[in-house]
Amino acid sequence: MTTSRRRLRRLAPVLPLVLGLAAVPVIAAPAQAQAQRTWVSGVGDDGNPCSRTSPCKTFAGAISKTAAGGAINVLDPGGFGAVTITKSITIDGSGSFGSISNLGTTAVIINAPGDADVILRGLDIIGGLSGSVAGTCGGIAGVSVIAARSVRLDDVRISGQANAIRTPLTSSSPDTFVDIALSDVALTQNCQHGVLLEPAPGHPTRVSITDSVVTQSNVALRAAAGAEAWATRTHLNLNNTGVELAGGIVHAGCGTESFGNATNGAFSDDVCPANAPVVVSTPAPATPATPTATTYCRVPSVTGRTVAQATTRLKAAGCATGAVSRKKVAKKAKRGKVLGQGVTAGTEVRLGSKVRLVVGR
Repeated sequence: MTTSRRRLRRLAPVLPLVLGLAAVPVIAAPAQAQAQRTWVSGVGDDGNPCSRTSPCKTFAGAISKTAAGGAINVLDPGGFGAVTITKSITIDGSGSFGSISNLGTTAVIINAPGDADVILRGLDIIGGLSGSVAGTCGGIAGVSVIAARSVRLDDVRISGQANAIRTPLTSSSPDTFVDIALSDVALTQNCQHGVLLEPAPGHPTRVSITDSVVTQSNVALRAAAGAEAWATRTHLNLNNTGVELAGGIVHAGCGTESFGNATNGAFSDDVCPANAPVVVSTPAPATPATPTATTYCRVPSVTGRTVAQATTRLKAAGCATGAVSRKKVAKKAKRGKVLGQGVTAGTEVRLGSKVRLVVGR
């Protein structure tokens, strides 16, 4: 018997087992679950799981490992790089020196869904000098809001940017307000604008500015059409222009001032109760108060109603009926009734905004 035949006879008993193992499907290991809280450190590594004991190096590295609605915390001082935010998230540098250096780019881009809430807290965003030339700004923008439901900045310092905070809102939900709150924010030495509220047409924003300072910018606060802002205990000083209204509205609350600028500009109005003039006169006969005109439409729930009933409710709220599409349903009771609406009930939109309806047939 040849040597090769002897080898085959020895292998014969184990061949079925080998072939059977080869047929067993390979089961891939499950993907690593995202954590609700992650951590970054100046000595971290983005290859780590971003836990407290094994932190990441950058915000961009940590955000992919953080669940929507979660938080990224800063363990120790460091620069953690630019980041694009596409979901609800909190980036918190409180209690440490968390910073972003963004020479030649935008530090934080927020392009999140219409139900996403974003919070930035305790951060220094530094654009630096362009080409190391004094008086220039190396960063494109500190924070650029393209889309979200709400954005909040607490204890954030931004400098060395063309525009410290800008709101193009090009991808936000049409006719739905994006609410932006700035609290204890310091915007210094930004070449073009401190706060640039210039949303795309049909993408409005409401902005609250509290306990903040904008200084040494070309324009401290510019509000274009579609933007409405309320400033309280906020100072616009040592800029070329303090307030610039370009179709938008800026209300001055208590403790807000624009002075010491080359051109101070003017707020739309003063809404501080303490500054209201006191008028003493003979009481006049009581007359019915004129109702205040509705500024927004709060979309009502019209699910389960007929198109006629839905139209009446929408009109009463200040909205209008948009396109009506039909969807086949099995249950007779749902035929002719609204199955869904294009804008979630309770959302505030511009007056006259159309709400799309899906009706059973």
